[in-house]
Amino acid sequence: MQVDAEALDIGKVRHSTLVDSSGTRYVDFRRTLTPRWKVVWATLLCGHLALVASAALIVYLGNVTAATWPASGLLALAGGALLGFWLHYLMTYLHEGAHYNLAPGRETSDALTNSFVGLFVGMNVKSYRKVHFEHHRYLGTTRDPERSYFAPLNRRFLVEGFTGIRLVRALKGYREVVRSKSRPGEEQAKGGSVDVVFLVSGLFNALVIVCALWSGAVVLAVAWAMGQLLFLPLLNTVRQVLEHRSEFADDLTDYSVVPHGPVNRLFGDGLFAAVFGAAGFNRHLLHHWDPSVSFTRLKDVELFLMNTDVAPLLQRRRTTYYRTWRQLDRT
Repeated sequence: MQVDAEALDIGKVRHSTLVDSSGTRYVDFRRTLTPRWKVVWATLLCGHLALVASAALIVYLGNVTAATWPASGLLALAGGALLGFWLHYLMTYLHEGAHYNLAPGRETSDALTNSFVGLFVGMNVKSYRKVHFEHHRYLGTTRDPERSYFAPLNRRFLVEGFTGIRLVRALKGYREVVRSKSRPGEEQAKGGSVDVVFLVSGLFNALVIVCALWSGAVVLAVAWAMGQLLFLPLLNTVRQVLEHRSEFADDLTDYSVVPHGPVNRLFGDGLFAAVFGAAGFNRHLLHHWDPSVSFTRLKDVELFLMNTDVAPLLQRRRTTYYRTWRQLDRT
C-alpha cells in the first residue's frame, strides 16, 4: 500500500490495507496479539504496591516531623500529590478494563476491574465503557463526552482541575451519557449504575481515612483525601489534554460548538511516560487506531507499523509529555 504521509493521518489508514515489508498482512498479524496477562497483573499490582508504600512513607515522615503544623501541612500536600499520582496510575487500568483486557472472559474482566480499580477511583467499568466508547466514536467532534482537551492548558484549567470543578463537570456528563445509553428498567444490582460503585468506593475511601485518623496518622488521612479529590482529577484531565489537544488549537474557540478535530500522540517508553501513561496511554495513538488490542501488545503493533508505508505517519506524532506540555502551556 502506498501512503501519502502529508495527506493522511494514521486514523484514516484501514487495517485491511496494511502489509509490512515481508508481505505479512496486518489483519493476519493482528490475530497473534493475545494479551500478556502476567504483564497486565504484574504492572497493575505494582500500582497497588506503590500506593501502599507511599502511604507508609507518609506515615513515617509524619512521625519524624512530629506533626508540627508547617511541616505536616507541606507533607500532606506532597503526600496528596504522590497518592494522587498512583491513584491516577490505577485509573488508567479502568480504561483497559473498559476494552475487556484485564482478564480472559468479559464478565471476569469487569468484575476484576471493579474490584482492583473501580473500588479506588469510584467508577463502574460497565458505566465508564458507555462513555468511553462514545469518546472513540466521536473523538474530535462536539459530541465527544471526554472533552477536557476542549479547553486550553492555562491557569484557569489547572485551578478548575485542582479544585474538583472539572471533576464535577465530567461526572455530570458521564451520568448523562450513561442514562442515555441505559436500557429502560436496567437493574442497578447488575452493576450498571455509577451510584452503586461510587457508594462502595466512597465507603472504602472513608474507611481508609477513618482508620488513619484512629491510628493517629492525621497527615495520611489529609493526604489521602487530597489525593482522591484534588490530585487524581487534576492529573487525569491534564493527561487527556496532552493526548488529544492540538498544538494548533485556538484558545478562544469553543470546541463544544466548533469541532476540534481528532488528535493522538505517541509518547514513547521513558520511565515517566510508562508510569504517567500506564496501561498503554503512552501509545494512545495506536490504541485509538486499534482499540481492542491489549496495551501489552501495542509495542508489537508499533514495530509492525514502522515496517510499513505508514511509518512516516507515526513519526509525525511521536513526542514526549514534556514537549507536548511546552507546546500547549498557556500559563
